[in-house]
Amino acid sequence: MDHLRALVLNSTYEPMQFTSARRALVLSMLGKAEIVESDGFYIRTTTKSYRLPTVVRLNRYISPPFKSYISFSKKNVLKRDNYTCQYCGVSKAELTIDHVIPRSLNGVSTWENVVTACRKCNLKKGSRTLAESGLRLVKRPVRPKFLAYASTTPDNAPRSHIESWAKYMPRLSR
Repeated sequence: MDHLRALVLNSTYEPMQFTSARRALVLSMLGKAEIVESDGFYIRTTTKSYRLPTVVRLNRYISPPFKSYISFSKKNVLKRDNYTCQYCGVSKAELTIDHVIPRSLNGVSTWENVVTACRKCNLKKGSRTLAESGLRLVKRPVRPKFLAYASTTPDNAPRSHIESWAKYMPRLSR
């Protein structure tokens, strides 16, 4: 049960973060949150049985941290781009990251300059610009906007959890 996670929503239904399902249950029992969704997982005591929540909504609005940011990493770039090549749209290939403006042309490693690319497109582009290589981006790279997106969804999450989270996090899919 310790590996099960729950999505915490602000009172405005904005995703805030992931927490353990046990903590989400405690928040609801203390009256600090309401259970929005749950599935077939239970926690049992000697006298009662409780459904573990997959999504809880806080009863009070919590201001998001002012200086919250998502750390720049290869894993987070792949997640942002939904594990899909941003040049050809293929997702079932060996993926790397590529600098849109190459480092050899003073391109920097930022959210706005790095995209996911399959090995074939990365080799085709090489250290050239998009215009020189003839490639086009599927979508423009941007910095992800909220923490729940980057605080990684557990890789071993049950399918039912992911389906309930996807209603509140449209970019979430496997």
